Amino acid sequence: MLSFILVCASGFSGLGAPSVPVAVEAPVADTGSISGKVVWEGDRPDPRPPLKIKDTETKGCIHEGGVDTEDRTLLIDANGGVANVVLTIKATDVKVPESPIELDQKGCRFEPRVIVVPVGATVRYANSDETNHNIHTFAKKNQPLNKNVAGGTHLEQTFSKAEVVEVKCDVHTWMKSYVVVTDASNFAVSARDGSFKIEGLPPGEYKVEWWHEELGKGKTETIKVEAGKDSPMTLKVSASSKKKKGGRRRR
Repeated sequence: MLSFILVCASGFSGLGAPSVPVAVEAPVADTGSISGKVVWEGDRPDPRPPLKIKDTETKGCIHEGGVDTEDRTLLIDANGGVANVVLTIKATDVKVPESPIELDQKGCRFEPRVIVVPVGATVRYANSDETNHNIHTFAKKNQPLNKNVAGGTHLEQTFSKAEVVEVKCDVHTWMKSYVVVTDASNFAVSARDGSFKIEGLPPGEYKVEWWHEELGKGKTETIKVEAGKDSPMTLKVSASSKKKKGGRRRR
């Protein structure tokens, strides 16, 4: 199994990313995949305290047992798996999905925390709550958006350039998510246990680029992909991968 220890550079500009692999021209039988796990190396950081959310702020938030107060900035499970790491590969031309990619507002949290959007694709910002939310995108290369969205309705936005876009709700200030707009053809986002799989890759040699909101970005060594086979990979990240930015990071 290939294993990489990565140190990132600060910032990010249009990384490839995941969630659902983008369709590629090559038939499935003629493609391969890369799968594995993103794991934390070294001493784990102390668990972050719950978000401070007042009951008076959560009226209309649909969530069994109350609003989830977990800080999702850096999620590491009991076995060291790291969630919400975007992994991308530029293997073929980007294919724009026919249907919008959904980012929901449910329980007064954005779900999921991270989505990957090919250049030219549309995001559907849904509001499954019974309260008003606000979609505020902090885009630099794409058109920024700052609009309210009533409960049970939605907004749509199309992205034309690759970049990482932070999304917040100005009504419920603890709500935050990321839209990773990419010009990569194949991608994945690591699951809660750190696992991932990048599928539909034509045979060849690739370097996997990765991005994480707290840890920054990096790139692996070359990985060989063969038709009909899966290439295993372990991506190791650590405190040394963190972005060097002044001030405290927002939740």
